[in-house]
Amino acid sequence: MPIDMGAMRGAVVIALLAACSSSAPPASSPATPIEATAQLPPERLTPAPSIDWKDGNFVTTGLPAVARAGEVLVLAYRDNDQARGFPNLRIEVRDKHDATVWKVPVLLPTEYEQVAPDGTMTPELARRIGHANAELKRLHGVHDFVPMHPLELLRPSEGDPHLATGDGIDVDWDLDHLHVFRRNSDREITSRSGVAWLEPDHQSCDSCEVCKNPAFLAGVFHAPAIDLVLVELGYKGTDACWQPSDQFHVVAW
Repeated sequence: MPIDMGAMRGAVVIALLAACSSSAPPASSPATPIEATAQLPPERLTPAPSIDWKDGNFVTTGLPAVARAGEVLVLAYRDNDQARGFPNLRIEVRDKHDATVWKVPVLLPTEYEQVAPDGTMTPELARRIGHANAELKRLHGVHDFVPMHPLELLRPSEGDPHLATGDGIDVDWDLDHLHVFRRNSDREITSRSGVAWLEPDHQSCDSCEVCKNPAFLAGVFHAPAIDLVLVELGYKGTDACWQPSDQFHVVAW
């Protein structure tokens, strides 16, 4: 049976990402394969994704982004931090099966007051941003990332958003399933159960009412000619039942 070299390469790269430590190796240690690749990166058509700090919050450039061959994508994830809403960020790499294969926290909500008091760029925050950008540059050297753009999110006159369109596809969130269609047709490309993505009903105390946080389509990101989308689900909430942070999921076909 012939060996699928593309699949073998993808598996090796993902294994390397999973094993990669966020700390730098000792000066006497040999470079890892990812580091060796990053030292002499191939020429890329697009710049590496990056993050920065501006006006007391994070800004991103070129994120989310997907590998040109579609094997992984990288995204910037923010927790909504409930009532405080402190700035925070972590970088995640997902494979096309929606598994997180690598991540680096840049700033946790609980660290904001110490690491970025009053929105100030401290030396520690600058160090963390520099580290994250160096990692993004390395990964770009390995995967050749292409920026993803948001599809048009259609907002109905009543109810929550559930349909996004663009790049020749329609993406529909149907309560607990996601469907991808060819544009303006009923020809389904793929569908995915989103039951596991739903927020379970819960009580914050024994005497409290049951909290319900129904999901809606908050956004869909895509890059032309690459057969996957990054879906963002939002969740409704109330003053008594805070909405959970948005979730991101990769759907490939």
